[in-house]
Amino acid sequence: MKSSSYWKYCLIIIFLISVSIQIMAQNGWARITHMPTPRGGATASVVDGKIYVIGGSITGLIDVANNEMYDPSTDTWDTLAPMPTPRGFLTSEVVNGIIYVIGGGFPDATNKIEAYNPVTNTWDTTLTDFPGEPRLGMRAGVVNGIIYVVAGNYNQRDCYAYNPSTDTWETKASMPIGSGGALSVTSYNGLVYTFGGSTYSPWAPLQYVYALNPQTNDWTQKLNMPTPRFTLQTYSVGDTIYAVGGSQSQGTSLATVEAYYPITDTWDTRPNMPIDRSWFAGAVVNNKIYVIGGSTDWSNNLGEVWEYGSIVGVEEEIIPPSNFTLDQNYPNPFNPSTVIGYQLPVSSDVTLKVYDLLGREITTLVDEYKPAGNYEVILDSHSGNVRNLPSGVYFYQLKAGNFIQTKKMLLLK
Repeated sequence: MKSSSYWKYCLIIIFLISVSIQIMAQNGWARITHMPTPRGGATASVVDGKIYVIGGSITGLIDVANNEMYDPSTDTWDTLAPMPTPRGFLTSEVVNGIIYVIGGGFPDATNKIEAYNPVTNTWDTTLTDFPGEPRLGMRAGVVNGIIYVVAGNYNQRDCYAYNPSTDTWETKASMPIGSGGALSVTSYNGLVYTFGGSTYSPWAPLQYVYALNPQTNDWTQKLNMPTPRFTLQTYSVGDTIYAVGGSQSQGTSLATVEAYYPITDTWDTRPNMPIDRSWFAGAVVNNKIYVIGGSTDWSNNLGEVWEYGSIVGVEEEIIPPSNFTLDQNYPNPFNPSTVIGYQLPVSSDVTLKVYDLLGREITTLVDEYKPAGNYEVILDSHSGNVRNLPSGVYFYQLKAGNFIQTKKMLLLK
């Protein structure tokens, strides 16, 4: 009798586990691997389809310099040259295949910027320091090859632009009042979006969403996130930005996933992560979101990597283009703005420039390394250095790798 009860109990447990796994699979989440070094507060960047997880904090809030690369295509990890300055709660961005790591560190924050070259597995430590107060929890986004570094702890809301090609910094307009630290930043269609954040002492979650237009140096408030939070991550996939995880108070974590649509400025909800998570790293490869490490209570360190693979439905499946293409702008003729689309079949260094009839360069719309995909950029004749552009015929030229194509457009005022 006892033996029969025991096996019945085992079968129930196995059944419950299988149901749980099926639910997770239906929701699109799958646990796929473990980091070699479990930690929170790391940063992650993607170069050529590989995810580089750098820095972070281990038990006891000890900063580490680990640099580990995950290849989703082979499900393997490599340990690479460590970061020269150990630090957690840092940020990073990629320009022209180079990873720029900025700020971070606890309890002593730094304003150092160090650059990692995945091809040579080497670090450059000679770059100009971040000009603001040393801090952790800052976040960054890239537009046209410029890295915009925003906010951070404690209660910072300033914004700086770093140009890797000249190793120079420029002070930009600060975020509006009400912004704060431990927020998330994502670039989309030439704008830098910020999500959530917090005040400090006490920690209090915010739900504000703002967009910085680098051409006009203006911030615009967007529709608030449904769930106020900080220590979250946001990921841009197609025309959707996913807000994942985070915290609503010190020592807590969330499993919440919400989707923001910048074109319509609207939100909806998506399936939660399988476990609560904050202070994690993450990235997007081939339209799949990867959530890496982090913590559930701000004290433990997780090594699990979860993949969210159902973010693009059948009806909106994004298929990588087969050829380099430069689209005709629309509308054409235009006034005051027009959209220029282009397609990349492989990751490439991309420039998109506008010229007048005499061949003089008017403005640069894109100048950065981009993964394969479909892109659109807006030319607005009422903003930036094209604010006083007269009516006439103009040319726009795309260069991507060895591909060069030029098209004509007409501005009518």
